[in-house]
Amino acid sequence: MANDWRPRLSINIDDEQYKKLQALIPWGVKGQVFAIIIDDLIRLLETHGTEVLGAILHKKVSLEDYSSLTKKEK
Repeated sequence: MANDWRPRLSINIDDEQYKKLQALIPWGVKGQVFAIIIDDLIRLLETHGTEVLGAILHKKVSLEDYSSLTKKEK
């Protein structure tokens, strides 16, 4: 039997968030979008530690400006 189990992230969202995500993110793209956000969050946590979590939870930093916390290499 092949091991095709993959870890999954399951979170609760409210009805309004669900409806908006369904309307705004094309079918089949949601997983890719959230995988990129997760990779960026991991990188920021590895670079800046749990201060990033505090900033997010206290709404001091948002997705619009999180890129200012790190400079991407080109």
